[in-house]
Amino acid sequence: MRVLFMPMAQTTHYHQLVGLLWAFRAAGHDVRVIAQPGVLDAVTATGVIAVAAGGGYDIMEGAAEIVRAGADTVRRYPPGQMPPEARARLFQLRLVPHIRGAEDMAADVAAFAEGWRPDLVVADPLVYAAPIAAAVAGVPLVRHLWGPDMSRHIGLPGTGVDEAVDPRGAWPDELIALYGRYGAKPAADVAARTVDTTPLSLQLPGVPNRIATRYTSYNGASIAPARPAEPPPAEGGRSRVCVTWGSSSTALIGPQAFAVPKILQALRGLDLDVVVAVRPGDRERVGEVPSGVRVVCGVPLDLILPGCDAVIHQSGAGTTLTAAFYGVPQVTIPQVADQFMVSERLSATRAGVGLTGEAAGIEGIRAATQEILGAPAAAIAADRLRAEMHAQPAPAAIVPQLVELAERRSF
Repeated sequence: MRVLFMPMAQTTHYHQLVGLLWAFRAAGHDVRVIAQPGVLDAVTATGVIAVAAGGGYDIMEGAAEIVRAGADTVRRYPPGQMPPEARARLFQLRLVPHIRGAEDMAADVAAFAEGWRPDLVVADPLVYAAPIAAAVAGVPLVRHLWGPDMSRHIGLPGTGVDEAVDPRGAWPDELIALYGRYGAKPAADVAARTVDTTPLSLQLPGVPNRIATRYTSYNGASIAPARPAEPPPAEGGRSRVCVTWGSSSTALIGPQAFAVPKILQALRGLDLDVVVAVRPGDRERVGEVPSGVRVVCGVPLDLILPGCDAVIHQSGAGTTLTAAFYGVPQVTIPQVADQFMVSERLSATRAGVGLTGEAAGIEGIRAATQEILGAPAAAIAADRLRAEMHAQPAPAAIVPQLVELAERRSF
């Protein structure tokens, strides 16, 4: 069987597809990944053949423009006094990068789907070119979530939101016109099934046609040393804390969103072993570090988190799920979009503490870190969340369900 994967052009989103992708390959199926050029290096690093689609539009740059425009709109009105028409405009703005991304990819996606003839399409919910591939090939589309089902929560079209019940689910004219050129049909839910790696205690309720599967902790390729990379615990049994920061916050907001220096200031003077894990491009932003703090660049969290007692991060879904997979209590400082929802869901499990507004200042970060390290309840909750994640079926276990879906064309 031929399976076409379609990730959003963001490396961390692609990483969430890797477990199922490898499961299909291990089962003997032919796999391709079609995406915008910005994510293709990450794809080929996982040993998969990649296909370029589009390239004239950078969806992350487009999203950053929308974030800035949205912030300008919010600043025009006193808190709680934004008129309905302004709110509607904000919602419409959220769709613009995804519409432009679909327009950028459409011709290449349709041509490849017509020539390669996949039997199944598996896509990120935010890839609006995916229904085109499925329609051209005449095959089912499977949505693959990357965390709490934020797309449906905010009412994006095609994610299971009936516009007759919630007008936010209405399809924009640009996508209706684009789909019409390729025989794709807008619908309340364009996917036949939804693959979900998020445990139910973290997930938003009501995911349509849900197929649960175990999260695969993949954070990029690396060469591990023959001996353990992490030194033994420091004398006196000091707690080890990982500080890490993803790329989406700085990409969407700017360098001011990079909170690692503030976090290190908050941890100064505490008797901790601190490991800072950042991308090579962010090393200069970290600046000088206090004694007892180590900075590692480009090292996958899989090699770091198993030896940590806590992690402090921006509440990206990938980092949150990876830390939960290893049973590590978390302090989260959300910055944009889905990060706030992820942080709220995690806090509700008691496996993490979310900080926003004034609480995300130096004193708040310091207090939250001390709280989570000193409270057995956080470690117990993190272990419970880990057990819940590991109890979900492995990706290999759900491949037969998806194969059956494709063979029956029951969509």
